[in-house]
Amino acid sequence: MNVEEKQKHYDRAVKLLSEQNFAAVTIAGAVATVLAAVAFGAIVATWSFAYGFAAAGVGVVIGLAMGFVGRGIETKFAVAAALFTIIGYVLGNLFWIFIDLARASGASPTEVLRKHSLPDLFGQAIADGFSIYLLYWFAAIIAAVFLARRSLSRSDRLAIRLFELSD
Repeated sequence: MNVEEKQKHYDRAVKLLSEQNFAAVTIAGAVATVLAAVAFGAIVATWSFAYGFAAAGVGVVIGLAMGFVGRGIETKFAVAAALFTIIGYVLGNLFWIFIDLARASGASPTEVLRKHSLPDLFGQAIADGFSIYLLYWFAAIIAAVFLARRSLSRSDRLAIRLFELSD
């Protein structure tokens, strides 16, 4: 490879790496997590048979939002997507439990919160989701990790590798 080709690859790698935006991806991930969790809780409380689709949907929504906004290449984008997905999944289970308790008791949301402590509800959300539906957790995380990172062409990957080797 001559000097001109090396410079071309170097410039391409610098351009790709400069397009990443981790701060924006963090904000987009947080917003997508809350929206996906609320939708997850409402969907599963309405149609319990849709649990797997809703769980995978949490990962897809978070991954797409983070991938679109962040244009990430580095591993930290995938790790952030996995963490947001786990948080979204637990929050979705919490909303689901909260909706079921309110519906079963015919009470208002404030009465449900008064009768049940929030840490107990979180514990139940984690235990229920983790023990019963572990496969859906993994599907959601894999979807989020896959979609959160920017897909690169072979020449883009080569440019990044050469850039990393030059440092």
